[in-house]
Amino acid sequence: MLETTIEEKKKREDMKAKRNLLFERYVKRPMDTHLALEIKVLDDQLAEGIKSKPTKANYRSGFRGHSK
Repeated sequence: MLETTIEEKKKREDMKAKRNLLFERYVKRPMDTHLALEIKVLDDQLAEGIKSKPTKANYRSGFRGHSK
């Protein structure tokens, strides 16, 4: 489980770095709309990864027989 968490964190950091690089390029050339689309896709992937990740409260409640 620890390896999975580390891998997920590394993947998020890689996506953030790519997103920031694309954003820097986009600021210099705002007419390159494809850069904005790539940034949007990365933002969506980052948000989905955070949203779908179970919280500690949800994890613990599953053991107590509670469902959310």
